[in-house]
Amino acid sequence: MALSAAQRRRLDARLEGLGREGSAAQVVSHLRSLVGAADLARLVGAVAVHTSEVFRDEVQLAAFREHVLSPRVQRSRLPLRVWSAGCAAGEEVATLLVMLAQEGADPASRVLGTDISEQVLGKARELSFPEDALRRVPDVTRARYFQPRGGRQVLVAPLRTQAGFRRHNLMELPYPEAGGGGGFDVIFCRNVLIYFTPEAFQRTVRNLTERLAPGGVLVLSAAEPLLQVPSSLRLLPCEHAFFYVRVDEAEQKSPSSRHDSGRFRTVPVAGVPKRDSDRFSAVPVAGALKRDSDRFPAVPVAGPPKRDSDRFPALPVAGAPKRDSDRFPALPVEGSPRRDSGRFPALPAAGVLKRDSGRFPSVPPVGVLGPAADPDPGADDASRGPPSPEALASTMAEADWLFSCVLDGASTGVSDAQAEHDLRRCLDLDPDHVAARYLLGLLLEQCGRPEAAVGEYRRARDAVDSGRARPVPFFLNLPRLRVACARAVERLEAEGPH
Repeated sequence: MALSAAQRRRLDARLEGLGREGSAAQVVSHLRSLVGAADLARLVGAVAVHTSEVFRDEVQLAAFREHVLSPRVQRSRLPLRVWSAGCAAGEEVATLLVMLAQEGADPASRVLGTDISEQVLGKARELSFPEDALRRVPDVTRARYFQPRGGRQVLVAPLRTQAGFRRHNLMELPYPEAGGGGGFDVIFCRNVLIYFTPEAFQRTVRNLTERLAPGGVLVLSAAEPLLQVPSSLRLLPCEHAFFYVRVDEAEQKSPSSRHDSGRFRTVPVAGVPKRDSDRFSAVPVAGALKRDSDRFPAVPVAGPPKRDSDRFPALPVAGAPKRDSDRFPALPVEGSPRRDSGRFPALPAAGVLKRDSGRFPSVPPVGVLGPAADPDPGADDASRGPPSPEALASTMAEADWLFSCVLDGASTGVSDAQAEHDLRRCLDLDPDHVAARYLLGLLLEQCGRPEAAVGEYRRARDAVDSGRARPVPFFLNLPRLRVACARAVERLEAEGPH
């Protein structure tokens, strides 16, 4: 784990509380012994994070339901085998059991919950939750699948029988196996890897992937995008979420297996050029994205940011895997132009976008501002007055478009220099585009420029604090983004003055 300062203080206090004399090796030997098991559990409890809720991150769950769970249930009526790795007190297990029931999955389907803490697993096995843990659950769903008991809400008995729990440390082999063999159909491991070191992050993803059946789906949180997607996984992007599909050996040998290649519906964000292929369905690019389901509210893409964004996912924090010199941590946004190793040229400083063999428009739609859009380029900024709402919306659209280019280019080997160039142009247009500023900080840090990175993290944090920041697709949770920035600053400052 990449520990925060608070976690280190708690761990130090527990170690001092052991009251043991001797070398570090002797302490470790004690903790590995049966006699020291209780002490080890207390140390784990000092640094482990077990905060969760039922139906946490509704936007991602809605995408999972629509693009993964429902099609799979409709395609095959066989029982599903699902694993919740890092299940905390069982909130995610309950969520998955309810979703399986709602979609009509075979009652023989099973959900395994694992966690490093035996103490928290004792609570998870009860599948009983305080009222506050169900605050995101619709009243109709609560009434059907939960029963009040002693001031708590208990999952109904038929669903409880479909759950199993066991202790497992993700740093230890072997990993759990699906009942009946053949691998898990779905593995959820959300908000766990963000606390790991880069090496542990990558190793855990490999181990989880090995436990997926071919075609099985790995679900990470939006805070945990894979910086280096292994060849054994294929990206499945959706409106506001992304998933990873285990490919079989034959598919691994095909370069096109790494992305959706038109097999999944893409949804452009505001200002992103549309593809001119009939394979993709048209979706409005201005205003809010429309959703097929009325189970969860739509998430606006353009317009004023919502301030009650606790429910939405955020950006990677400390512990994200480092990448090689030509990689950048992010994922493609659907509908954004595909960029691969120089086929999409660098954006000119003047702001006019070049074509790539005629596949994309020369400029983003919805009237993105450029030199030609300025009726009087020589006029003084003050004399022109504030920009019109239309001009401001166009500028924000271009900033989002550039940001989507960076995300898309991350999976196709675009260089760090190009990514930095596009991020800085995005920030020239919208200095308070905190998602772009956070990614720029992460890029600078991983390129060995920690002092510059700290400055970007601080600016992003301050933009959130001031209320100037706005959410963008995939990075909608401004409070979590603020925490990520603050933690990055804390981590780098602990390593030395910047």
